[in-house]
Amino acid sequence: MRHPAHIAFAFLLVFFFATGALYAQNPAGPVGEDLSYDLNVDPQMRPVPAEWKPFTLSYGGWITPIIIDERKGSDSALTTSVTTMRLWMQSTLWKNSFIYVRGKDVYLAGLMEKNRTKPDSENTIDLDLAFIQMATPGGALRLAAGRKYFILGTGLAFNGRGDGAELNLYSRFVDIKAFGLYTGLLDKDLNPYGLSGKDISDGAKRIFAGGTIERGFVNQTAYLLVLVQMDRQGKDAGVEKNYDSQYYGAGLKGLLIDGMDYYAEFIYQMGENNLDVPKKDIKAMAGMFGLNYYFDAAYNPALLFQYAYGSGDDDAADDEDATFTYFGTYVGGFALRPQLRNIHIARLGFSFLPFYASEEAWLKRMNVIARYSYYMKDKPEATASVGEGPLDERFLGHGADLSLRWAIFADLSFFVNYGLFLPGDAYSSSEGTRNFVMGGFNLVF
Repeated sequence: MRHPAHIAFAFLLVFFFATGALYAQNPAGPVGEDLSYDLNVDPQMRPVPAEWKPFTLSYGGWITPIIIDERKGSDSALTTSVTTMRLWMQSTLWKNSFIYVRGKDVYLAGLMEKNRTKPDSENTIDLDLAFIQMATPGGALRLAAGRKYFILGTGLAFNGRGDGAELNLYSRFVDIKAFGLYTGLLDKDLNPYGLSGKDISDGAKRIFAGGTIERGFVNQTAYLLVLVQMDRQGKDAGVEKNYDSQYYGAGLKGLLIDGMDYYAEFIYQMGENNLDVPKKDIKAMAGMFGLNYYFDAAYNPALLFQYAYGSGDDDAADDEDATFTYFGTYVGGFALRPQLRNIHIARLGFSFLPFYASEEAWLKRMNVIARYSYYMKDKPEATASVGEGPLDERFLGHGADLSLRWAIFADLSFFVNYGLFLPGDAYSSSEGTRNFVMGGFNLVF
């Protein structure tokens, strides 16, 4: 692919914005791209019908065409179309148990790239999901095996597809989740776990194993998490190169008062980075905190706050790598699209339903979300994210995002996202303003 990072981000945005509108979203539920909600299953999954019968077959699909336009100053522009179609089939077994299969077709078309030839078009067909889930009649024990969606905590350290198994145990004392998966069988063009050039060209071959233990109390949930990642890529040009990492963390989420929810998670990373010379021991960390308040008032207004941090490496210690590297998801602004590496991000926003008072139900389901973002480096002498802010200054810049999500009908929804990034002191004066626009819709059948 000519622009793998750009296309991967497009898929990510479709995943959290477009498909979320497949179901009528409760305005008092999660808003925007925050991961403060529970993603224990793929949010694109069709749930098992409430009234079940053994071996009942159901099927369907949806198509999501989007157009992305990204501009950096006056010298760089890229317009891309990504159309994703998914077809799914499900058969019930017994209560809380089923077989689910989903295929995916992704068509990428380069529409325009300034000062270059027109980007190539690509079509990729993939087995998206294929797994069996079995549960005890009361649901206290649940086992899923096959190609499925996995998540750890908020999804920061890890979330995504893989081939493996997951076991969930629910009790009156604690809930336990344990899983293991392998990523090397995924289509290499849709494999999001690559760190090296060999990972990207061949498809990342990684083993993940981990889990959580959590306990609820008085509208709160506390949890501990652990994740082990083992790189099985092998040698690159005859040289052994791998990135093995372990993640240990804790989190807390819940309801503070009526209408106010929060989440907090801290992760410490250890391991060994053998991708660089000399080999380095990994000692890194990251944290997230979010607070959302939904007013019980006309237009369903909500205030949204998020803070996120990822440590960075100033190369002062030749044998230590302090850059937080993760295999999960963090969306911190459309235009900058930062990774949590040597960065502090504070975001403040609000949402509301502009046609709350309308008598037309299809108008009342329109939701508008706006956010302001402040970006600052942790160590000014190093770049943030992936090569952002090359100058020896802390202030990276400001960001603004505006989103519209509209569930017009039960089977048709529309969305558009706009992002703006204004560079700060960490960039040269010639650095241009960045603009990002993405629009599309979902059609369910």
